[in-house]
Amino acid sequence: MKNSAAKLVPANSIAIVTRVGVGKLAFIPFEYATSQDFLSLSNLKVDEWFGTYSLYKKLQSELNSVQGTSIKGITKEELLSKKIMVPKSLDEQSLIGKFFRNIDQTIALHQEKLDKLRRLKKAFLQLMFPQNGETEPRLRFANFVSPWEKRKLGDIYTETHEKGNDSLQILSVSIHDGVSGNELDSDTLGKTVRRTEDKSVYKHVYQGNLVFNMMRAWQGAIGIVKTEGMVSPAYITAKSNGIVFPPFMNFAMRLPSMIAQMDSLSYGLMAFRKRLYWEPFTTAYCYIPSVREQSAIADLLKHIDRIIALHQTKLEKLQSLKKAYLQKMFI
Repeated sequence: MKNSAAKLVPANSIAIVTRVGVGKLAFIPFEYATSQDFLSLSNLKVDEWFGTYSLYKKLQSELNSVQGTSIKGITKEELLSKKIMVPKSLDEQSLIGKFFRNIDQTIALHQEKLDKLRRLKKAFLQLMFPQNGETEPRLRFANFVSPWEKRKLGDIYTETHEKGNDSLQILSVSIHDGVSGNELDSDTLGKTVRRTEDKSVYKHVYQGNLVFNMMRAWQGAIGIVKTEGMVSPAYITAKSNGIVFPPFMNFAMRLPSMIAQMDSLSYGLMAFRKRLYWEPFTTAYCYIPSVREQSAIADLLKHIDRIIALHQTKLEKLQSLKKAYLQKMFI
């Protein structure tokens, strides 16, 4: 510290980000030092947690009011010139501060549970599918001992070109979620799919079909259809020959090792110009067990996904609740 430009900040201060990530802040109950991207408020004249949430609400409101502009930061003078409304009663300040602190602790617990579930799913994906150089997984259900088969994707899937129609919903495929489970809202759809009134140019897909975005497959934009619909003509669509259980393949096709194959088989001088065409796709391979074992693996992973979705919903509801109370309990 003696050889640094940083200064020691006393305990029970509020650290506020003033540059990149402006608007973020935290109450810190111990001595600390920060970079010049922070401004710290010490010797607080209000309850520390009330002050923290009151400042957070103030900064978020101002950032939302100028949404869409480029916020490069906030100066010390600008921050200190701002005003907040404070209850005269210290007890009321304390109650409000503790109320939001409890909400944040609950949010943190749900976030921790969600993170653990995601790590659990990742561990199962690594253990229940063959990894690089392996022909069988390290973890299997009891009574399954038959070796896994190495199969080319061209032996499993046949390309399809059936045209869509007005009665079908438009589905999309993303690098994060694979094929959407239902039609996207108009705002999102407009950003991801080029709309046209001629539905015949779209491709009709059925539950269990494989779909991938030629331009984004190397990033993971690939998956299995969950419900009948139609997709962009820019996507490749295919049906299986019946030797695979579609939910199992939805996990198998999105493994890091599989995405790495999609990447190596994509053509383009630069990353953003890379394309994965049908013929190279058919040369990629995967290891598959019996359909019964595929079903058992998929059932376990889908169960974990359902629990993850429940915790994600709870977390989003808590975050919305906190946002609503911030609007109602601060002036």
